[in-house]
Amino acid sequence: MKKILIPTDFSENAKKAADYGISLFDSEECIFVFLNTFYIPYSAGEISYSYDGLTKENSEKLFEKEKERIQEQFPNLKAQLKFEFEIGDIVGVANSFVARENIDYIIMGTKGASGLNEFLVGSRTASMIKEVECPLIIVPEKASFKKPEKILFTTDKELQKEDLNLDILVEIAKKYDSRVHGYYVSKSGENMNVEATFIKYDLDIKLVDVKHDLEVNINSDPVDAIESYMKKYPVDLIAMISTRGNLFHELFHTSVTKKIAMHTDIPMLIMHTKV
Repeated sequence: MKKILIPTDFSENAKKAADYGISLFDSEECIFVFLNTFYIPYSAGEISYSYDGLTKENSEKLFEKEKERIQEQFPNLKAQLKFEFEIGDIVGVANSFVARENIDYIIMGTKGASGLNEFLVGSRTASMIKEVECPLIIVPEKASFKKPEKILFTTDKELQKEDLNLDILVEIAKKYDSRVHGYYVSKSGENMNVEATFIKYDLDIKLVDVKHDLEVNINSDPVDAIESYMKKYPVDLIAMISTRGNLFHELFHTSVTKKIAMHTDIPMLIMHTKV
């Protein structure tokens, strides 16, 4: 049984992420776990616990409303809905859930920055990406569900890592008969053809039953290259690998609220390798 964790504060942004996740993965073999947390920074333990009963009761009421909304939005819902409430920081609690409950994926919303071509990841989302190892789907507030028939996979030499798991990418691509467009950006062009040959070989192995291709480009600004690609070839989902030293790390990890020049209405799938 697949378990998908959806952190929620019951905001419109969180509801958007929930709707996207259900649209993408709904099946009889799936459980959506909605996680709501309550956290007072730097408070003493007894103060946090004094709020426990009250906040849990309010949270349960909000979840019942959210459950009614989802059942109305998805009258043929096949998946199970589960609700969890815990005291603590959302990142720490989610990390614990992933290990304890064998969570397969996390889906969460994020707010876009001002400007049509900016994508701002907040500190909580940033921490979630850095600290939680399971795949994560980030759903921008302007996103609406569209079958991911075209997936942009910004890839590099990380494909050669043995501990890289692309199962979620393969699962989505097979379910929706997607084409995965591999895109490799070389900053200098040095050894580009050799590296591209290895990347293509690895893609052919890891995506053996999935339609895919590979395009290579030379650009000292990978962000500009990715933005230009998406303007030329609109996609439905962006997939990246997050590990130290690779492209995603370069684009994002240097700042908790790093702006990535991407369309604010395209969800992003982030996969990991073990550090």
